[in-house]
Amino acid sequence: MQVWYVSYGSNMSRARLECYLRGGRPVGGSWAYPGARDPRGPSARIPLRLPGTVYFAGESRVWGGGRAFYDPDLPGDTAACAYLVSVEQFDDIHAQEPSCYDRILHVGARDGVPMSTFTSAACGADVVRTEPSDAYLATMATGLGEVFGWSSERAQAYLRRLSH
Repeated sequence: MQVWYVSYGSNMSRARLECYLRGGRPVGGSWAYPGARDPRGPSARIPLRLPGTVYFAGESRVWGGGRAFYDPDLPGDTAACAYLVSVEQFDDIHAQEPSCYDRILHVGARDGVPMSTFTSAACGADVVRTEPSDAYLATMATGLGEVFGWSSERAQAYLRRLSH
């Protein structure tokens, strides 16, 4: 069985997602991941826009600085990408995330296949925002370029909007 794993943060970068599937440490990160039980790459990747916005909070053990969280109830527009993976791979990706990603959201379906992401159960309007690290933002910008074909300048403008 398959699911579209929807990423709105650093996992938009294919190389970053591979750390969750195959294991390893992302460029600029300080944490190595064990990988998934099934290390195969996704069978498809598509760009996606979601209602709501991304905010940064907490302290990432991988990147330092704030982590990205998605809140569908806040005003805005979120650039994301969806990877077609097995349900087992989705579960393994989620299991390698910190416990603050404690809410699985179903954000639609494509061709009859469910689309899901994970975020914090805390409401984005109620949390203290923290600045993300440059390495984290650079990985997100790489993913935006890969998925949407955005220039570095356009990706940076989008990320600046999220950071403030």
